[in-house]
Amino acid sequence: MEQEKVLAGRNFGILGDSYSTFWGYIPEGQECYYPSANVKDVLQVEDTWWHQLMVRHGMKLPVNDSYSGATVCTHTRESQPFSSAFTQRAIKSFSADQKLDYIVVFGGTNDSWLKRTVGQLKFADWTEEDLYQVLPAYCFILDHITRHNPHSKVIAVLNTDLDPVMHQGMLTAAAHYGVTPVVLENIDKQCGHPTALGMTQIANQIEAVL
Repeated sequence: MEQEKVLAGRNFGILGDSYSTFWGYIPEGQECYYPSANVKDVLQVEDTWWHQLMVRHGMKLPVNDSYSGATVCTHTRESQPFSSAFTQRAIKSFSADQKLDYIVVFGGTNDSWLKRTVGQLKFADWTEEDLYQVLPAYCFILDHITRHNPHSKVIAVLNTDLDPVMHQGMLTAAAHYGVTPVVLENIDKQCGHPTALGMTQIANQIEAVL
């Protein structure tokens, strides 16, 4: 009951990838994964992790900037534009303080799958070459969001089975910027993506931290 009082009526934004997409609920023109023939039971928006949080607590989602297949770094998929990278969408959607209670950054999965260069943590003075690598790009994103959204509690969600060096670096970056991590565990998946059960498990684990 106490948790329900804390979250009731709060709003949140998402900077995400396929795990946070659903057709009609992300910016027009951005690639969408759900609903997908590859995951048989995530059929309606109510199945997504973020909609479950909305229903449970009466929360609102003013911003869901999620892009299926997107990388954190600017070394994007060959089929996707430069603007799909988390770095660019952080600038697009989170440069003005929108008084969001929470901002959830949920990425890194595609960088890990595509074996993008992990790089080294860097907390200032990023170059184009830096942002082509995962960890400097991740630092840039957290720096940008926390500076431009001082009223928001920023949550960094780390997927299961990430590259271990990337995973540890993301945790270190989160600590540096005062960002709260959610390290996911035991998520049910098909074709690397959450099932309906997996979505509920993600919602539960994020909810426990919020």
